[in-house]
Amino acid sequence: MSSTRHLRVVAPAAVLFLAFATARPAHAGGEAAAEALFAEAKKLVAQKKYAEACPKFAESNRLDRGAGTLIHLADCYEKNKQSASAWAAYKEAASAAQALNRKDWETLANKRAAALEPKLAHITVKVAEPVDKLEVSRDGEKLTQASFGVALPVDAGTHAFEATAPGFKPFASSVTVAKDGESKEIVIPKLEALPPATPDPAAATPATRDPAPVARDDAGAGDGQRLVGLVVAGVGVAGLVAGGVTGLMAMGKNNDGKAVCPEAGACGSREAVDDIESAKSFGTISTIAFGAGGALLVGGAVLYLTAPSGPEEKKKAGGLRVQPSFGARGGSLVVGGTF
Repeated sequence: MSSTRHLRVVAPAAVLFLAFATARPAHAGGEAAAEALFAEAKKLVAQKKYAEACPKFAESNRLDRGAGTLIHLADCYEKNKQSASAWAAYKEAASAAQALNRKDWETLANKRAAALEPKLAHITVKVAEPVDKLEVSRDGEKLTQASFGVALPVDAGTHAFEATAPGFKPFASSVTVAKDGESKEIVIPKLEALPPATPDPAAATPATRDPAPVARDDAGAGDGQRLVGLVVAGVGVAGLVAGGVTGLMAMGKNNDGKAVCPEAGACGSREAVDDIESAKSFGTISTIAFGAGGALLVGGAVLYLTAPSGPEEKKKAGGLRVQPSFGARGGSLVVGGTF
């Protein structure tokens, strides 16, 4: 950064102001970016492009804060009709100059700030009913609770306000200040509470779920088991029929053979011998068919009668009990309960 130019004070106020308008503060250091921004901002001011120059002065000051830069920034704001921003920058410049023990800079900044005070516009923020963790912002910058009810200096123009708090709907509004010296007020109303959150059915625990789907699942499984039972019992009936048919065939063949060779022992008729052998084979098949058919019929009945029932069917059954029993001589099915 360039060093401060030293000028003899011939006309104190005018010459001192000229010194700040054309010089860069001594403590600026070697921040190249801040110096480039400062130089560019000065060129824009010379062209009266204040809206473009002011942000560059502000950024230069952010990178390398100094009382001289702040005075340039405040002067730019003042020329751009931003009285409140200029007043704040002059106040900050006076504080920075005091820290440097530059009484001349401090006097200049305070004098310029005092001249702007009558021109300042104000907006007062009032909160109708504060709530817990309430946050109020103006143009995106948070206002402290101490600011509520105080006439705060603002630049002319439109200012956006927003109020938020956990559990409440946000409030947003804007206030337009048409000119310097105007005073406006904005009231933050009582915030509207958000409706209670609707619980997510998917997040419900098994204990709180409706048991109806379980009952429907049992009923569906019972229908399937009953169908299997009917199929198995049908196969068993077919086995019994087959056993009966082959049994009759065995008896017929045996009678035909005995008619030719009634006595035991050797038989001279080959055809009679074949009939007797066929009777034995049909008898064996009949016995197996009868046994398998009976077992399948009993098994199908067991599957059908032990299938899970729906609530209404259980109520009607009144405690049905099915007890199958199998032994060397056959099987049995004991059914008991209240019907």
